[in-house]
Amino acid sequence: MAVSAQLDVDAAPASFELAYRQFRARVLGWALRFCAGRADLAEDVAHDTFLKLHRDFARLDTDDLGAWLYRVTANEALGRLRRERSFSAKLARLFSGAEAAAPAADHDFERREESLLVERALTALPDKERVVVCMWALDGLAQRDIARTLALSEGYVSKLLARGQERLRARGWEVGDDA
Repeated sequence: MAVSAQLDVDAAPASFELAYRQFRARVLGWALRFCAGRADLAEDVAHDTFLKLHRDFARLDTDDLGAWLYRVTANEALGRLRRERSFSAKLARLFSGAEAAAPAADHDFERREESLLVERALTALPDKERVVVCMWALDGLAQRDIARTLALSEGYVSKLLARGQERLRARGWEVGDDA
């Protein structure tokens, strides 16, 4: 599955403003996923992604804008995460803003607990592994497309995906073997 075919479902925007309105929610969603749900970091990543879009808009092929934004968002997230080295600081920020409100029903509570467990499992993965696993499992991208998006070799993407899956299995999660 080609990245552009999956990500670029709308007509090409004629201006930066239209592109921003068209892709704002998607870019923020991708950033949230790559940043393990950290809204503050995801907003910064999305902001920087749109700054790059604004700077380069006149030179870009807007027919492939979704794929370009996806690639820039993933790379911005990896760059930010790479600069953040303290795992304990990441966890402290991740849970410091968590809502303490009780869920309305038992199934809501169970769903929220499961979401927290998934979030913790993904957060525990090394940055590159987390991004690759999210791109593969949540966005449904093929390893070839992930490699092209992140400018990595297909072999390295395969290795990162296998390692990420193994770490998740070690934490008790069932992970597909489509790697």
